[in-house]
Amino acid sequence: MEFSVAALLANFTDDKLVAPKVLEKKLDYQDEKSIQKLQIALDALEKVGVLVKDRGRYRRVHEEDVVEAKLRCSSKGFCFAIQELEGADDIYIRESHLSTAWNGDHVLVKITKEGSRRRSPEGQVQLILERVNPSVLARVRQAENGYRAVPLDDRLLFELNLQANGIPLEEAVEHLVHVEVVRYPLGQNPPLGQVARILGSDAEDAADTDIVCCKHDLRTNFPDEVLLAVDGLPKQVRKTDLKKRLDLRDLLTVTVEGDSQNYQNPVVGNAFTLKNLEEGQWQLGVHITDVA
Repeated sequence: MEFSVAALLANFTDDKLVAPKVLEKKLDYQDEKSIQKLQIALDALEKVGVLVKDRGRYRRVHEEDVVEAKLRCSSKGFCFAIQELEGADDIYIRESHLSTAWNGDHVLVKITKEGSRRRSPEGQVQLILERVNPSVLARVRQAENGYRAVPLDDRLLFELNLQANGIPLEEAVEHLVHVEVVRYPLGQNPPLGQVARILGSDAEDAADTDIVCCKHDLRTNFPDEVLLAVDGLPKQVRKTDLKKRLDLRDLLTVTVEGDSQNYQNPVVGNAFTLKNLEEGQWQLGVHITDVA
């Protein structure tokens, strides 16, 4: 099971010692692989001084000059660490002090220089608590030793090396693509990604919905468990489905299709009924799909 450092540290409060077994239960880590990853994370956090170990249990180390914040970066290379505490100063972070953190990441920042009336305090990223960019919109460039993805968002101050995954990268050069992050930067190793989808030659050529879904990492299909649940739904209306509903199935209902090419599209958004009332009056019914 995947987890973030932020989710792990959320279990350490009030300077209390916490046993690994307690963390396994709280985080619902049951398989051996997840438990091993948890122990690796605990050892690493102890090594960097975020946790201290005492008789097999761990406690969070709180320092006055270390704060949690979210990064907001500029295309010029510098960033500010924005604290959640209302009224707290934003902390200036030089590009050389980002420690491979990206715009939007949740980080621990160590304050290295106090602020003044005209200057913000300065700091450096001590630890990345949570990554928030699992994928990026980018343009593919050809390099001497392969292909790279250059993010469209100029606040993302990096380029990703691309690995092959079945999509011919030579056909994606200078195209807008959706890139999944395979590995975040580690030490001197640059980030690694793979092209999940070629969207078009530019933003105008790509569909707006595709750009929005890729930019915000939204799903474009249903998970397998949802499709499995749908297969188990009844094919006919049940009596329980009619409770607190008005049954209009006896009325002649029509839909209006805007494009004949989509005639076989099973998704119907709107429908209309026309009922002859007494005294020469007609009742027009407008029916909208209930997606609640």
